[in-house]
Amino acid sequence: MTQAIRNYFVFLGRCGRIAFVGDWRYYAWMGLLTAFCLLGLNAYAKQFVNGLIVTGMSNEVSWGVYIANFTFLVGVAAAAVMMVIPVYIYNNEELHDLVIFGELLAVAAILMCLAFVTVDLGRPDRFWHLIPGIGQFNFPASMLSWDVIVLNGYLLLNVHICGYLLYCRYQRKLPAKWFYVPFVFIAIVWAISIHTVTAFLYVGLGGRPFWNAAIVGPRFLASAFTAGPALIILAIQVVRRVTATVPVGEATRRPGDTLAVKAPLKRAATFEDLDLLARHLPQFVSVSMDLRQDILRRVTVLEVAAGEALLRQGDTDSDAFFVLQGRVVVEREESGRRRVTRSAGPGEQFGEVSALAGTPRMATAVAEEATRVLRVPAEALRKLMKTPEMNKIIRARMAERLMITDHALMTLRGIVQVSMLINVFLLVNEVFKEFYSGNLHVASSKYLFIGLHGYHALVPWIWTAIAFNLTAMVLLLLPVSRSLKWLNVTCVLCIVGIWIEKGMGLVIPGFIPTPLGAIVEYTPSLNETLVCFGIWAFGLLCYTVFLRMSVPILQGTLSKANEGKSGAAASG
Repeated sequence: MTQAIRNYFVFLGRCGRIAFVGDWRYYAWMGLLTAFCLLGLNAYAKQFVNGLIVTGMSNEVSWGVYIANFTFLVGVAAAAVMMVIPVYIYNNEELHDLVIFGELLAVAAILMCLAFVTVDLGRPDRFWHLIPGIGQFNFPASMLSWDVIVLNGYLLLNVHICGYLLYCRYQRKLPAKWFYVPFVFIAIVWAISIHTVTAFLYVGLGGRPFWNAAIVGPRFLASAFTAGPALIILAIQVVRRVTATVPVGEATRRPGDTLAVKAPLKRAATFEDLDLLARHLPQFVSVSMDLRQDILRRVTVLEVAAGEALLRQGDTDSDAFFVLQGRVVVEREESGRRRVTRSAGPGEQFGEVSALAGTPRMATAVAEEATRVLRVPAEALRKLMKTPEMNKIIRARMAERLMITDHALMTLRGIVQVSMLINVFLLVNEVFKEFYSGNLHVASSKYLFIGLHGYHALVPWIWTAIAFNLTAMVLLLLPVSRSLKWLNVTCVLCIVGIWIEKGMGLVIPGFIPTPLGAIVEYTPSLNETLVCFGIWAFGLLCYTVFLRMSVPILQGTLSKANEGKSGAAASG
């Protein structure tokens, strides 16, 4: 137990150190976010001293841009479920690693949600009343108490799932399914609940007819499943760009250049080589002596120098490889860039997926240092996999690679496409219900869409949102959005349009006019805006750190096997 605790703290320490290692782009980005965080903290300090009078809110409009951002970010957090469902229910392996990116985004989004709720409190020192079992928790009558439970519960679920999977990947151990899969399915239901409960916060306020519609919950989910995956698409493309790398010995090679492959030193394998493999791969001990002798007649040992390639992307051959000594970097070239998908050390395999499937190589494998590998034909590998322990470890490590393919992005595009269609359809239904009936309760909608009695501060906001959403919907229906450049534009339109629609276009009109008929408009103050920028910067800072820690673990460059290396070296 003591050693396990020590290993875990070593893992946390290495992750913490690697968060401070990067190139000039990383330092510039982190420095910019830190500056905005400090500006936001300074603005909140002024609000803490002077009260909410420094914001644009009033007795008539008691929820402003803080709650608008909170509502939008709850949707971003819930959107992680749209990546979990394809992977864990439909077994979509292409999105397997992207699930972790989505759940890490959910963690960052929930942290921002909690921050926005905190700054919206006039007396943040009384926040402890919202803590179950400690404060005066009006449960289950208050929807706010339900919101506290579902938000914090969803945060804990995602922290557990991501933390456990990353720690297992770091240790190169199989995750115990009973310890995380049940929580994955709980998180699916929980993700839907957090946005449904948030919708009920509005729907349950009977004195605000603008929010009294059963369609609010479905609208929240549709918009969440549009903006969330759109944000993940943009984040993943940033990850793909910044993780592009040049392996050792190839500093002068440009993407698309032909990689020369020198003939490696080749010799017949011996029992000493198999014993060396068993030393680094304990599961190999379970292979019987008869099977070892049979395997020995089929395998060979290759010795390559640093920078030499063992296989190339696009080649067709049927061999898998086990590293006996040294380290191999596996990289994939796509869209004119090369990025590390796996780093294999002693006892680890590569090339097994295409060997077993009989398909062209999906990536190029290059020796990072002087390396010795065991070349195993596909037929011999299949025989090895008849041993239960070897089958288990080989299949587990087949999934240990960071694959961010264009096809995976197109899968997310399909989710955004369907969700945006539903979102626009529900908006049309809501507009029809409000304006066709022509009753007195349509005043808030008139103020939002066309203005009311000369007041029209939100009209430009909502029509901008509608224009962005309709443009994004059309682009998603056209083949042009299959181009990553146009897909990025579409995602930005989706995010901005839905932020306005669910934020300024939902929260503010509910208070205008007041139940007594007074019209008091709301405009965020400069101090309020700086606080919002600070919280967004804090969330992006958290997400950047999460990605900085997780990407090297998923690539295999940060693992227990290389604990002796420096943080910079281990990060690749």
